Amino acid sequence: MSQPTDDGTPPGAVIDAPRPAGAAAPRLPGPDDDGREGLMASVVDEIGSMMVEAKRTIAAAASRFDPDVPPTAFYVLRYVMKHQPCTAGDIVKAMALDKSAVSRQVALLREAGFVDVVPDAADGRVMTLGSTDRAEARMLEVRHENRAVFRSHVEGWTDDELAEFAGWLHRFNTPADPR
Repeated sequence: MSQPTDDGTPPGAVIDAPRPAGAAAPRLPGPDDDGREGLMASVVDEIGSMMVEAKRTIAAAASRFDPDVPPTAFYVLRYVMKHQPCTAGDIVKAMALDKSAVSRQVALLREAGFVDVVPDAADGRVMTLGSTDRAEARMLEVRHENRAVFRSHVEGWTDDELAEFAGWLHRFNTPADPR
């Protein structure tokens, strides 16, 4: 184990050296920079913008679905609808949410009549989640409204451009094989 120096800093520690007067602060490459790093900065900026827009869209959709359903509960409900029957543990793993947060959202959805909780057929100790007919009907309306929002983003695109965009998004969302 290394011993601290007189100033308490362990040997080999990287210490921020004072910047000479007038020297520019270090910075990450930006979208206006040349080369691959500038291109990557553009991608990161656009993904950030897309994430903000997605968050806004989900919040608006949650509000249209039911004003008393917060965006996180709405997102949990969407997962349940897509993967039912599923367990709260499935949601925790898939959505990287805290177990207690999922429990609260499921309770809220259950109280509102959007989720049913039933014992698993194979193991009655395990509780599975499924959406109610009420949730299915309401979600259909909201999805129709959401499609209109997304359509406005691709107005004027050809079918080929839309297909290419969907392919690029799929490729981006599929991590490269680390082999």
